Amino acid sequence: MALQDNLTPAMRQYWEIKKRLPDCILLFRMGDFYETFYDDAKRVSHVLQIVLTSRGKGDKRAPLAGIPFHALDAYLHKLIKAGYKVAIVEQLEDPKKAKGLVKRGVVRIITPGTVTEDTLLEMKSNNYIMTFYGKDNFGIAVSDFSTGEFYVTKINKDEVWDEIERFSPKEILLPEEMRGSRYETEISKKGIMVNFISDSYYWFDNAQNVLLEHFKVYSLDAIGVGDKDILSASGALIKYFYDTQFKNISHITKLSWYDPRQRMIIDGKTLRNLEIVKNQVDNSVKNTLFSVIDKTVTPMGSRKLKSWLLSPLINMDKIIKRLDAVEYFVRDYQLGDKVRDILGNVYDIHRITTRVAMGNVTPKELLSLKKSLAAIPLVKKMLLGPENQPYEIEDICRMNDLNDIKQLIEHAITDDPPTLIRDGGMIREGFSEELDEMRKMVNDSRKWLADLEMQEKNRTGIKSLKIGYNKVMGYYIEIPKSQTSKVPIEYIRKSTQKNTERFITPELKEKEAIILNANEQILSKEIEIYTQIIDKIKERIGQLQTIADSIARLDVYASLAVVARENGYVRPEIVSDDIVLIKKGRHPVVETMVDSFIPNDVRLDTDQRVMIITGPNMSGKSTSLRQTALIILMAQAGSFVPAEKARIGIVDRIFSRVGARDDIAHGQSTFMMEMTETANILNNATDRSFVILDEIGRGTSTYDGMALAWAIIEYIERQIKCKTMFATHYHLLNLLSLKYKDIVNYNIGVKEQNGEIIFIHKLLPGGTDKSYGVHVAKLAGLPKEVIIRAMQIASTLEKSDHVHKEALSNLTLNILNEDNLEKLEDKFNITIENEKELEKREKNMKQTNLFMFEE
Repeated sequence: MALQDNLTPAMRQYWEIKKRLPDCILLFRMGDFYETFYDDAKRVSHVLQIVLTSRGKGDKRAPLAGIPFHALDAYLHKLIKAGYKVAIVEQLEDPKKAKGLVKRGVVRIITPGTVTEDTLLEMKSNNYIMTFYGKDNFGIAVSDFSTGEFYVTKINKDEVWDEIERFSPKEILLPEEMRGSRYETEISKKGIMVNFISDSYYWFDNAQNVLLEHFKVYSLDAIGVGDKDILSASGALIKYFYDTQFKNISHITKLSWYDPRQRMIIDGKTLRNLEIVKNQVDNSVKNTLFSVIDKTVTPMGSRKLKSWLLSPLINMDKIIKRLDAVEYFVRDYQLGDKVRDILGNVYDIHRITTRVAMGNVTPKELLSLKKSLAAIPLVKKMLLGPENQPYEIEDICRMNDLNDIKQLIEHAITDDPPTLIRDGGMIREGFSEELDEMRKMVNDSRKWLADLEMQEKNRTGIKSLKIGYNKVMGYYIEIPKSQTSKVPIEYIRKSTQKNTERFITPELKEKEAIILNANEQILSKEIEIYTQIIDKIKERIGQLQTIADSIARLDVYASLAVVARENGYVRPEIVSDDIVLIKKGRHPVVETMVDSFIPNDVRLDTDQRVMIITGPNMSGKSTSLRQTALIILMAQAGSFVPAEKARIGIVDRIFSRVGARDDIAHGQSTFMMEMTETANILNNATDRSFVILDEIGRGTSTYDGMALAWAIIEYIERQIKCKTMFATHYHLLNLLSLKYKDIVNYNIGVKEQNGEIIFIHKLLPGGTDKSYGVHVAKLAGLPKEVIIRAMQIASTLEKSDHVHKEALSNLTLNILNEDNLEKLEDKFNITIENEKELEKREKNMKQTNLFMFEE
């Protein structure tokens, strides 16, 4: 909308700002309210469920919706959650002192990826913002602005989706050149806010200048990152922070390089299938691995644990160091409990530190920082006793307790400070002589007012006379109307109330000027002192972040020890051998949801690489697969595991293809999704990967499905040679073990009694040739008539198909010893010339079997 001449000065001011920020909702400060106008007002009224009114008349009329300035955080939460960018427009001068129109300006732009307020953040989750840039490969920059973490890496274009899944950013920045691209479309479908910034932000020279200026260095060599695409993405992201925050962002102290290939890679599909941090029902943390093992007592520890689960280690020495630290507290559980008791008094140092850097930390948060720092020497004293401490514990004990900062806050900030700095009263008496003198002057003036009130009562004889104060009138003398006949002639009437009259005197007004001026000076002095305190703390930002990280790690180790003790977990043996040996393993989540859990053994090594697992639905095949993957993941994250014994050789990637679901939005059926995910596994797995595949091929015809499953197992055995657990209903796949010595058959045990089946949920050696599908359907509650008829049909099919099965088995045994693909084509009659003959045979077979569907 163009500016119009008939707008008021304030509305012209509004439109000048709106023109610069058309994609933001402007919260325009007017007195005690943040007002919104026009389309912004309509949106805000709808999202916040507040009344839509209007301002002005005729051509000057504008839709209006406002919120009290003191309730900003509560309303911001709803706007940000609804996916809006919000610009805060503040009054930059005191309206009382303004000459004409009050000067206003944008002080901050708030987006989902740049919030710092606790009310807008999830306590136990990082709040990441991401950007990427490049041609053949992408340089990635991802940051949690609320904590100051900033990670960078270089990846293949196709891997960007896995990084998005792992970090779960709330916001992703893209250069304008990507507007309308598939990246915008796919990211938006995931419910992530996409914001576009100028292509020029990513130009290397511009990004370089931003980085040099921000980190105060003369050369990019000092930053420790040389890749141009990474530096371009990093510079663009930091420039965006400056553009939106208009403040110091000194809490971004470094670019931390991470290499996805130096951690266990878990793609997005596997993260969801294994339900590590989100379940597949409602995307919440409920009934996930994280929910079961998160016993941390600090927000920092909880976020650290989540990051470890999403990026397990592949460096054996580092894994062992973590396990040593957990065992330290498992062995001395009383020490662990004492440490946890102390850590329970530690607040979110990471996020408080960020607000210190930005200059918007509250006095109450400084007290929280003081209490947190006070806990450090207590923890260190408790941990420094024994000799031969684990490396990780020794490293944590080296953290600086910053006693000088704790003392500064303790001496400066009152025990019960105000929530808002503008309310004053946060600086302790005795900290500043100048401030104490100002306060003494005000206190003397208040005593003078009390003395004046008593003096006037005695002089006038009006015992109910009072001296009061409000912001409109200032100080006044209040007298009941019934006593006005006794009012001295020098009193000047200022206002009439229902039952009282209010008066002033020259002497009272003179003293009022002194008091009010002193109060303004006191507040100004307090703010000046408070700013100096913040500046001193800012000098220690890096050390505070190190403390926060050390506390987080300590919290995780003590937490994992509690989980191990309470749930009966054991320390896994981490070895360099290519092996996964688990004795009496359990599913960490499922066992918390059932009365009794049947443990199972798993062995995968160079002699036994592929397990083909058969058995009916509901018997526990999928659980066995998932629990093995989770035990490996937990071990490499540094946790004890739910088993009697576990020997784990380093796994570089975990892949899973389980469950059936469509992706209609992308035009993919269940079978297409299954094949796409399987293709990803076959194209990316290595001989040190762990793969779980569940019911591959069930989305198509029986013969096609089995053929694909067969070929996939052979490819894994011949080409990839990774450790694999393959659950299937195709019993003929058990024949593969006759040719390949490292393929073994297992089944989930079932007992049959009087035509009924009992699931024993036990993984047993050997295959099975029964699916028990009708029995499972009976347990599900299908009508009796359906069950009986299904049994009749199944019996007829089995008799009719007996010859075909025997022939196929014989053919299979021959194929197992045949490596010539052309001969295989002949035996299967799958050449192009025979397609019509196959169609004819299939038609004849259907006609022959029609009698089975007659009564």
